[in-house]
Amino acid sequence: MSNTEIVDLDARPLAGKTILVTRPEEGASRMGEMLADLGACVRVAPMIRITEPEDWAAADAAIRSLDAYQWIIFTSANGPKYLGKRFGDLGAAPEAIPAETSVLAVGPATAAAVEKYLERTPDKVAVKYVAEGVVELFDGEDMAGERVLLARAKEGRDAIPKALLGMGASVDDVAVYRTTPLGREALREVWGELEAGKIDMLAFTSSSALDGFMRAAGEETAKGWMARASVASIGPATSATARRWGVAPDVEAAESTIPGVARAIVSYYGKPERGEQAS
Repeated sequence: MSNTEIVDLDARPLAGKTILVTRPEEGASRMGEMLADLGACVRVAPMIRITEPEDWAAADAAIRSLDAYQWIIFTSANGPKYLGKRFGDLGAAPEAIPAETSVLAVGPATAAAVEKYLERTPDKVAVKYVAEGVVELFDGEDMAGERVLLARAKEGRDAIPKALLGMGASVDDVAVYRTTPLGREALREVWGELEAGKIDMLAFTSSSALDGFMRAAGEETAKGWMARASVASIGPATSATARRWGVAPDVEAAESTIPGVARAIVSYYGKPERGEQAS
């Protein structure tokens, strides 16, 4: 989705706003460019790094027995990316995924990654870009005795495996990548601006980034910054993480994608300021 599909760029609705992007470096540039095109002054402080799992044993075992699975689920673009890389390391071709195995993806970005790294078009794509959206894809399916490979981060939520186990399926929840917190040093270049209240909005696109931010700054300090700024969340899972820290997001994207976050931020700043009356 292009920036022009979000809003009329001539309006530059985010002009004068400074927004902190906390995505990992690989995705921060895309989000930063999108917000900058909308007029924002963008600061970047990646709070996590995406890396290979510490141990590939479980993933390797799954790769060697792919024909045992009726379903493979990817919940982010990193899943097919890192699984595809491991295929290469083991000398396995993407075609190793049997044609009769159904491949599911959360949202268009993950679907595109499946096509890019595994040379496979997903059989189903969740309309809701969260775990619950994946669960809905199984409505009407007889999952009793079905075997599912859930290829994702080590730190994933339990919503999908719990639901599938309740349907009678067997689930192998396999880590194909992990998120590593970057710590306090990641905030070094923006610490002074945060302390001075010069950043208008903190944008979080994952629970792990939000957790990393709170721990890197320290809970008391982070909450002080959030009290002076607005907080944007990519979706309900990240918002739930914020609330567990005692923080209520000001913005939650209706669509859990980067363009969705941008649209939500534009909509937020298009409303009258608190305490002002609409003209």
